[in-house]
Amino acid sequence: MKRAAVPKPRVRTSAARSRTEASRRKDEEHAECLHLFTRSMDMLCIANLDGYFTRLNPAWKATLGWTLKELRARPFLEFVHPDDRDATLAEVKKLSRGDMVIRFENRYRCKDGSFRWLQWNSSTLPRSRQIYAIARDVSAQKQLEAEVLAATDREKERLAMELHDGLCQNLAGIAASAATLSRRLGARSKAGSAAAAEIAAMVNEATKMARDLAREQTPIHLRGIGLAAALQGLGANLRALFHVTCTLRCSRPSLRLGNEVEAHLFRIAQQATANAITHGGAKRIEINLTISQGKGKLSVGDDGVGIRDTNHSFKGIGLHTMMYRARLIGASLRVQPRSPRGTLVTCEFPLASR
Repeated sequence: MKRAAVPKPRVRTSAARSRTEASRRKDEEHAECLHLFTRSMDMLCIANLDGYFTRLNPAWKATLGWTLKELRARPFLEFVHPDDRDATLAEVKKLSRGDMVIRFENRYRCKDGSFRWLQWNSSTLPRSRQIYAIARDVSAQKQLEAEVLAATDREKERLAMELHDGLCQNLAGIAASAATLSRRLGARSKAGSAAAAEIAAMVNEATKMARDLAREQTPIHLRGIGLAAALQGLGANLRALFHVTCTLRCSRPSLRLGNEVEAHLFRIAQQATANAITHGGAKRIEINLTISQGKGKLSVGDDGVGIRDTNHSFKGIGLHTMMYRARLIGASLRVQPRSPRGTLVTCEFPLASR
């Protein structure tokens, strides 16, 4: 009886083995990515440029309370705070051009009606209409920043009171004593009388400077003079202390915007002018406050050295504080180069924030 032929074992070629190994590695990488996507504490998502989420990880439900199905069912702009929608659309437009979005912040509505601050890093793949993004809940950080900002403002108020009620009063007393001494010396010692009079004049000048500093630190609503007058005073202080040219243009000087809005706008102008002088070496500063069509705009332009970083990835605490103050009143803030030289800081705010 003839024995049946036993088939020989199939020998895989090196090319086949390589393809199998590559496929295995690809499957492992996919599994690892899926594991990271689902287990990440940050909020990961894929969205299309038409305005809808297509994929989200479970961190979204844990943070906002919406189910992933609910988040995908509506345009993502509907979850954005109304005051942040224009800025969000501007960032989406950047993504559609292929630009990256770094550390953009906006507020997202939770299912219970509250809002959480999210910080975004986003990009699109070449020739793709999909957005790949990471969002991080920074609400606790925002609360801490607000508390630090409030503490800073309280300390400025305390310093203003100390300058006005303490140092200024002492200086005024010294000036009065020097003036009395000058009169008493009179004809008996013309040199001594002149020296005492000079001391009195110098102390009076120091008193004026201390009062100007105190006035600059004092909250606008406590002085009752309004934003336009406060900015006018800021310009006068800059001219006296730093010998720069500072002009103010205001379309409606008598308009009151509310205590909080005026205070934050004044601090923004204060920080912008300080940056222009300290970091930009500016000799000329222009402050403009305009009100038109239900919106306001505060701008500070200078002729200093300008900014080198046009991507706005600023590290300075002053610029960060200005941007945070703007967000607190529902405003947007831009910092950009000014032609032919210098920097322009623009803060646009809604009058509805009053």
